[in-house]
Amino acid sequence: MFQSSRSRIRVGFSMAAVAALLVLSAGSVAADTGPGGDGTWTQNGKSADAYAYGGCVLNDDATATCTDIGVSVFAGKMSNSLSGVTHGNQVCVYVDRYTYDTESGDLVNETLGQGCDVDVPSGSISFASGLASVRLSSRTISVEQTICDAQDCSPSSNRNVNVSGVWTAVGPTFVSKYRYSGDDGTCRFDESGRSSNRDATFAGTVDGVTADAESYGSIHDGKTTFRSRCIEV
Repeated sequence: MFQSSRSRIRVGFSMAAVAALLVLSAGSVAADTGPGGDGTWTQNGKSADAYAYGGCVLNDDATATCTDIGVSVFAGKMSNSLSGVTHGNQVCVYVDRYTYDTESGDLVNETLGQGCDVDVPSGSISFASGLASVRLSSRTISVEQTICDAQDCSPSSNRNVNVSGVWTAVGPTFVSKYRYSGDDGTCRFDESGRSSNRDATFAGTVDGVTADAESYGSIHDGKTTFRSRCIEV
């Protein structure tokens, strides 16, 4: 019960982490904008995401080590008005390995890894018509690692992670749209998006971990726009 509950929480976090990677790898306005910096970031194309609980292994010292994985692919165009950089197809991965005490449930240690492969060859990501399926050929991606214990976290060395998989759509296509605005006192942020979407199953591996039968997947086709307007302080 504890493992299952913990998994749902951590997979939810990985969804946000992979989404953030898509923004950061494109040279995001949020990351680059400072006082007086105005800019627009856009993403227009097709994407697919998958998030999975990779299971747990019992250790000899009354602990268990578990893994959560995530992968996100994009085919289209991403641009940033601040840097003038434009990116095309890319693949992002997220790997979270954590060890906890099986008696108390306390976290012993955790290693978070995340990274993106930008401007990958077009043949590496294949989208079928009608968002019916997506195929990702095997890719090796360098991920940045952070190691945590019960007290704090610190950066660690990068390492390579292999990823591949297939998304298969289930259910009908549905349309979603949103608009969000925020203000941190220095910058005002506006974000909006509209896309066609389908839920999907995912069969694949990330860093040698096979996605479990309850993995969550989705396929999208649409556009997202993020704008920032800042004042000097």
